[in-house]
Amino acid sequence: MKKKWSLKSLALMIEKKYNTNNIILKKIILVLSILLLINPVVLFIIFDSIIIGICIPLATILLTFVLYQNKKTKPLSVLLFNVIFVLSLFLHAEAIFTANFSDYIIENLYEPKENYYFNLPYLKKTFRDKEFVVQYFTNRQGFRISSEDEPEISVTQVDWLFIGDSYTQGAQVQYEDLYTTKLYKSFPDKTILNAGISGWGLPEEFNYYKIEGKKYKPSKVILQVCNFNDFMNVKERKTGFSDYLMAHSNFARYLLYDLKYANPAELPLGRWVEPFYPSDKLNEEYNIFYKSSSEKKLEDLKNFAFYLKQLNTEVTKNGSDLIVIQIPTKEQVSYKYFEEVINGFKIDVSKLDMNFPNKFLDSICKENKIKHIDLLHDFADSEQELFYQYDEHLNAIGHQQIANSIKNFLGAGGNSFTWYQSFSEHNTADRYPNFSITKNNLLAFQSIRDNNLELFIGDSLLNSSQRLTWNDVDEIHPSLSPDNLQIVFTEGNQESNRTKVAIMNLDGSERRYITDKENLFGAIPSFSHDGLKVSYAEWREDKKNGDLSNSYIVIKELSTGKKIKITSETFESWRPIFSPDGRFLFFISKMNENQFDIYSFDLITNEIKNLTNTNYDEWDPAISRDGRFLAYSGKLNNNWDLFILDFSTSNKKQLTSSLGDEWDPSFSPDGKTLYFAGTFGLHNGIYRIGLK
Repeated sequence: MKKKWSLKSLALMIEKKYNTNNIILKKIILVLSILLLINPVVLFIIFDSIIIGICIPLATILLTFVLYQNKKTKPLSVLLFNVIFVLSLFLHAEAIFTANFSDYIIENLYEPKENYYFNLPYLKKTFRDKEFVVQYFTNRQGFRISSEDEPEISVTQVDWLFIGDSYTQGAQVQYEDLYTTKLYKSFPDKTILNAGISGWGLPEEFNYYKIEGKKYKPSKVILQVCNFNDFMNVKERKTGFSDYLMAHSNFARYLLYDLKYANPAELPLGRWVEPFYPSDKLNEEYNIFYKSSSEKKLEDLKNFAFYLKQLNTEVTKNGSDLIVIQIPTKEQVSYKYFEEVINGFKIDVSKLDMNFPNKFLDSICKENKIKHIDLLHDFADSEQELFYQYDEHLNAIGHQQIANSIKNFLGAGGNSFTWYQSFSEHNTADRYPNFSITKNNLLAFQSIRDNNLELFIGDSLLNSSQRLTWNDVDEIHPSLSPDNLQIVFTEGNQESNRTKVAIMNLDGSERRYITDKENLFGAIPSFSHDGLKVSYAEWREDKKNGDLSNSYIVIKELSTGKKIKITSETFESWRPIFSPDGRFLFFISKMNENQFDIYSFDLITNEIKNLTNTNYDEWDPAISRDGRFLAYSGKLNNNWDLFILDFSTSNKKQLTSSLGDEWDPSFSPDGKTLYFAGTFGLHNGIYRIGLK
């Protein structure tokens, strides 16, 4: 029976089909509109991320459709669409500004935190001024590092924490010229951390320590104060939405920067001269040297005293000592700059007390039993220019002066700077110092150059170092032959576990491999004292399945190629060295409970003896030239320190007890000092200590 179509039913069917098509069309238009407003390409340009460029538009479309399908939430979809439209205007403006107006982009260096801000991690910037050009790098935590440092390096605990503003941050000098870096050279056993940030005042410094700084458990907290502007505008800084917006948007930073950080359109005297101003009113409000005061200045001084007391209470509560260092202004130490200001601003000298901030801070420190290092006299006595001529900050000589003043102050309380001595000028991972057996002043070591490890020789002070290798392969663990004509070392990438033991002449010629078979590998070789043999750790690769054996100790005669296997493959053994008389071989091994102890092997009786037998790892055995002492590194309390064993008494003594890690000991030829490699926070290199 045929179905009869009425005019009404036909109309309903057409209407239904039209509505269906209309709904589909609306959805298509909605999707396209969202994709136009939140353009994946625009997001990719802004965030440099394909994932963000894809996921944000898809998530927005999904959310809009979920709201649109439900009658109750349908109005919200309209609101969401309007929000998307407004947001789109900013996104497109950001993309256009970033792509086409790069000359107007104000670089962002800081990350907003709670009530303070800090360096962004992984910064690689160059600051240029008419008086300086400075490279500025930060690590993964935002702390400043040198250009040679690995940015992934981090710090968990420190001895001394320095907090301050731009005078401590020191963006006007190279990292090596910072006063904290210079001070480390005098106290190389101390882990020193520079947490100075431009623009910080006491409230930011207090909040940083309370929230973040105390986590590093410093024994000393050194607060830097400068008379330049630390006594004005002393108030809590609130981090708001605009701060976060400026941190993540080039366009917003361009629009809001001058509003947030108002700077004078021009400098009347051609340089910054805070806290001096050209009017009585401004001097009364802001100038700490100006005798006349105001409610604002009194409030600032009150707040300064309050926050300093709060910081001292917090530092003391955490078992640390607070030390305040006070930097004078140019005008306090140089009559030239003082005369320039009073003449330029027509200030009556009788209205000034140029010692007031120093007396004021000293009184607060005495009242709260805070150590105070007033640098005024040291700066005034200097015959050199400590500040830049136009910039208000310290030059490299000024930073050196601060380091000297702090050293003199702290030196009265200890002799650490005479106990440790640092030789490495830069953080280039100098390691494995190894003296020649016969030439007293010849030292071999490894160091990073051109992004890989190379071999060097130098004197006992690491002066006039000579580079021996020039390639893109790591060469490490050097050992000099007794005639000083050859050097034996490890070649290759340690992470691959397929390094070779190589030997060559000191001029780089005639390189050959002691591990001369394809499936044999080796590392950390050393010459015998007669120069006829080399001992090293060796391991082999199974040709069938590619598995590597445990490392074992071997001795190889250089003239015949004859090889003697000293230890078994059932456990790891490393770092063999010969005794001066050639009878014993010392090495580390996991024979005992899967931890490294130091063992001796008698080459006559074949007797193996455990020399340390502790519940922690020991590495890096080194023998004194007279054969009386064995130095080594031990990981006691989860930290690598140096120890020494007296063979005559079997007594062991711990030589170092620092927060840093000390490795690779090597006796000086006269036996009076012990050279070693170490890492102390962000600093590393080759050091020595005296031996009684």
